[in-house]
Amino acid sequence: MKVALVSPYSWTTPGGVNTHIASLAAQLRGRGHEVRILAPADGPVDAGVVSLGGTVGIPFNGAVARLAFGPRVPGRVRVALRRARADVVHVHEPFTPSTSLLASISARVPLVATFHASVRSRVYRIAGLPLRPLWKKIAVRIAVSQAARDTVEGVFGPGVRIIPNGVDVANYADIGPPPSTGREVLYFGRLETRKGPQILVEALPALFAAVPDAQVVIAGDGPLREKLESSVSSALRKQVIFTGHFDEADRLALLSASTVVALPAIGGESFGITLAEAMAAGRAVVASSIPGYAAVARGGLDAFLVPPGDPSALAGGIAGLLRDPAKAAALGAAARERARTFDWPVVASQIEEAYHEAISARSQSGR
Repeated sequence: MKVALVSPYSWTTPGGVNTHIASLAAQLRGRGHEVRILAPADGPVDAGVVSLGGTVGIPFNGAVARLAFGPRVPGRVRVALRRARADVVHVHEPFTPSTSLLASISARVPLVATFHASVRSRVYRIAGLPLRPLWKKIAVRIAVSQAARDTVEGVFGPGVRIIPNGVDVANYADIGPPPSTGREVLYFGRLETRKGPQILVEALPALFAAVPDAQVVIAGDGPLREKLESSVSSALRKQVIFTGHFDEADRLALLSASTVVALPAIGGESFGITLAEAMAAGRAVVASSIPGYAAVARGGLDAFLVPPGDPSALAGGIAGLLRDPAKAAALGAAARERARTFDWPVVASQIEEAYHEAISARSQSGR
């Protein structure tokens, strides 16, 4: 099968949707399918990725989305689709006004769409009526979580199935348990408001008062980095490390060295790939009780969930696990087992089935 995967976001800017697409492409290629990724980009791209031109940054949902605009973009999308000669086009965030929307309009083969976002947008609701013909064109509609499904069905009505984001469980198999005397707290991800690293920084005084020998590692980069670093008092700086950008090898090393992972997002997360990764590593996680995270981890079973935006609750949850290694170990073991639900081979099989369904529906309709 020939598959075209379309992203609306700059391929050269890290993000959850592009991570999902890259992992899905690897899984599909491993199953013998021919896959092309079509995406805008602001620099060189790897083989198998077709660049659709540069992007501009647009603030959206508490982050900055880098999207492609301009008079040449529609033509680039049409040419890329024609050259791909795909049996199915799988568009991610199909209504995002960038390459995904253009590909959804231009596709002449069965169309599958995945909705990733969990947002409350007035613009999205206003656009619902003109987008309805395109909604009907999509043969199989997928959401990565209940929160993402609620977002789109709230505008267009029912008709969306849930296939979650994936995590490569085998990638974390060699990460052993943390040392019983460990005191290292890890945050990893983009340093932007909706991810909540500022909540962790606000929680530091209470955390260190409860666990004086705790160490906190804040891994990642983003628009909040300078502000966060300056917010850490001089008295605490020896116990707080900002790593900046990290790669995949760094991610594994960071998780291996951690005792507790803190993910205090305040909203806008439809699933939480970092949460699933921390769980696959068998780490005890303290995360916000937002709908997107609750779809991944069951509070009290697979993670300790606290109210979003509450530094005191976050500090209390982290301190409680640091002071009770047995409880942290049990939570981590349950988390690792739960992560198997989101293992990429499982997820890819469900998506592959959606492709066959879309192609079959087109064949039966005679179009």
